[in-house]
Amino acid sequence: MIHRRRTITAAFAAGALLLAACGGDDDETTTTDAPAATDAPEATDAPEATDAPEATDAPEATDAPEATDAPDTTEAEEMADMWMVNTDDCIDPDSANAPIEGTVRIGSAMPLAGGAAAAAFAPVASGMQAYIDYANENGLLEGYELELSIQDDQYNPELTPGAVNTEIDAGAHLFAGIIGSPNNLAVRDLLNDECIPQLNNLTGSPAWGEVADYPWTTGILVPYTVESQVYAAQIAEQFPDGATAALFYVNNEFGQVYADAFGEIAADYGIEIVEEQTIEATDANPPTSQVTTIASAAPDVVMAVPLGAGCISFLSEMANAKAQSGSWTPATYITNTCASSLILGAAGAAADELYTSGNLQDIGDPEVQADPVVAEYVAYMESKGFGEIATTAAAGWTTAEITVEILRQAAASEDGLTRASIINAARNFEYTPSLARPGVVDKMVGEDDPYLAESLTVIQYDADTATFTDVGELITDFET
Repeated sequence: MIHRRRTITAAFAAGALLLAACGGDDDETTTTDAPAATDAPEATDAPEATDAPEATDAPEATDAPEATDAPDTTEAEEMADMWMVNTDDCIDPDSANAPIEGTVRIGSAMPLAGGAAAAAFAPVASGMQAYIDYANENGLLEGYELELSIQDDQYNPELTPGAVNTEIDAGAHLFAGIIGSPNNLAVRDLLNDECIPQLNNLTGSPAWGEVADYPWTTGILVPYTVESQVYAAQIAEQFPDGATAALFYVNNEFGQVYADAFGEIAADYGIEIVEEQTIEATDANPPTSQVTTIASAAPDVVMAVPLGAGCISFLSEMANAKAQSGSWTPATYITNTCASSLILGAAGAAADELYTSGNLQDIGDPEVQADPVVAEYVAYMESKGFGEIATTAAAGWTTAEITVEILRQAAASEDGLTRASIINAARNFEYTPSLARPGVVDKMVGEDDPYLAESLTVIQYDADTATFTDVGELITDFET
């Protein structure tokens, strides 16, 4: 039972943080149902102690155990070096260390209904639920039933605390896959005070690396700072004699992180920033004037950080500006938050030849679908009626897959499955998801490596086939 919960009042103004098109009056909470719980297995009996030999029966010196039979000191040292959470500061330390039995309740918050945000991200929720169903059907967490409940926060960080509190009241043991940097920030203090794991935030904010201050919070996406460096390195390859560039970004924490990171390193890669334009997150109008200003500077590269429906309107305006110029053909780089088949498909030909990045396989590519693992995923999604959104839902499937693997490793630990063992497993973790690109290894090592993913492949979009082509090899230079 949770005691003395801190009440959180979100400190973020909704108008400054909502997507341009994700407003709406429907704030009804939506919850996905999970399979019923099964009884937890009984504890296995501890091995009986062996009788000690009598003194007169002491073994001869030649019968002494060989050195190879001695305890593995290396393994013991590794265990001692593992990062372990301190539960002394928890509101209820006993609850944080209490065994979880029978049903593991996973909470989350995402935009599920109304507006462009829900259209873009609802498939992520479907992918998460599909993997939870798959895990239960195949007994992947032996002795436990998994239950996933996703609240609709409409991508509004002022609604996220209420959604999370609803799940805590319902007995959530952990949270996973909450979408949005401000949304996760709105509940980070609450979940860390309560010592409830906040795993696999679906955002690449560098804030998820603040292990000392927020040990119970982790992210799943490549940090935006790393993504910016990956693009800068690719631009330097594309323009070895140097390039001019313009920045376009949404004027909030999300866009500013990208812009600051790219701006700090641009000169190191021979890139001169000649123009910067922004758009407010609440502005639903197409960025016509911003793109016109950018076009007048005629940069070699446009580095764009729009969000949600803004990805589509930005690409449309870029296509208009290039058509009017007739001679301006910049290389367009856009953040991988826009790189969903739903978004780019809606942009149509305006998205053709743009550059972005990823670390999951392109599920929409027929050659990729020939891979047996990918084929199994697609077949399962089709069996659930999710075949049309399988590409976009892959992010949710992978989020749930990593969450279940963390739970499996926690359950196998000496402490068994507890909230504390869950976060310990998450921060001492190494795993390759089933849909990851070849060479990807997700890994966290306490405070030394707080980011789960730091590898990316630059990819280029083909609007005719709605698939991506790899540009170079997987970049692992930023792995810790």
